[in-house]
Amino acid sequence: MSTILYVLLALVVLGVCIFVHELGHYLAARACGLTVLEFAIGMGPKIASWRKNDIDYSIRAFPVGGFCAFAGESPDDELDDPRNINLQPAWKRLTMTLAGPLMNFVLALVMAVMLMAAVGEYVLVNRIESVTENSPAALAGIQPGDAIVGVDGARFNTAEEVSQAIGNTGERDVTLTVDRGGAVFDQSVAKQYDQERGRYLMGVTFGVERVRMSFFKAVGNSFSYCGELLRTMFQTLKGMFTQKDVLDQVAGPVGTVSIMTEYAKQSFSQSFAEGVTMVLNLAVIISMNLGLMNLLPLPALDGGRVVLLAVEAVSGKHLSRKHEAIVHFVGLVVLMGLIVVLTGRDILRIFGVNV
Repeated sequence: MSTILYVLLALVVLGVCIFVHELGHYLAARACGLTVLEFAIGMGPKIASWRKNDIDYSIRAFPVGGFCAFAGESPDDELDDPRNINLQPAWKRLTMTLAGPLMNFVLALVMAVMLMAAVGEYVLVNRIESVTENSPAALAGIQPGDAIVGVDGARFNTAEEVSQAIGNTGERDVTLTVDRGGAVFDQSVAKQYDQERGRYLMGVTFGVERVRMSFFKAVGNSFSYCGELLRTMFQTLKGMFTQKDVLDQVAGPVGTVSIMTEYAKQSFSQSFAEGVTMVLNLAVIISMNLGLMNLLPLPALDGGRVVLLAVEAVSGKHLSRKHEAIVHFVGLVVLMGLIVVLTGRDILRIFGVNV
């Protein structure tokens, strides 16, 4: 595929993540009986628009956001309009606000399940990939392609089980049950101490294969995978506020698309399956990032709205529409300014300028 197609593919992935986020707000608002005036994907001038059931739908030029517009958000809206979102119970507004990030986490889980169950992922297998020359395994006659199915008489099915069983034997010789092309036999193998790794090794490397998981196993593993991603993202966020050169730790929309394009190009050059795997992995990561970043307690983000709703719940008083609008406007200006700065840095990096 040409570079432009990879760029379009990256934009589609980013657009889908944003669409699902805004769809969460929209569906929750409709379910809670909130009046939606407009549902938009993207920011900036409209590319396409239509109206249905008294709701304006639009697609905007820049795929860096989106919004649901509600009755009562404009200064021209009537304060006593029963559709005014500011007059709605706090729990409805909180449900609608949290639904966007929640949908991103759900999308990430779904994509992870698809990756593991439909495409498969690389896992370590108990088949020997390589044997170090003059190692104890080589001297014992172990060959690449051999499957290790047992250790000291105990049978195992996975490389992790085999490796752990071998490790538990310490420095003594171990008897391996080897499956070589259907012929199964036992072979005694010595070990030698590896100073760098600090343990006794035989001199073999297990191979990796793409394996599809059962649906239920994929669901369980997807929760673990997304949980680990979330933990890594929290650590990255912490590092952004404790390390120098914070802007070097993040990328704007252009940088995100550029990174996705490069990874996709490299993966599809290997094989179609590798390309699909990379696209799904990127979709999981982008969707998780979008959900987490929107929960940050900053004005103009969902997290900032949650903070205001929490204050309202504790105080029993709704922040005036004027003051709330000012808070979100200032936050939006800062956010858009950051996007502009990051985009400028992304473009300079693309042209090889160090920033």
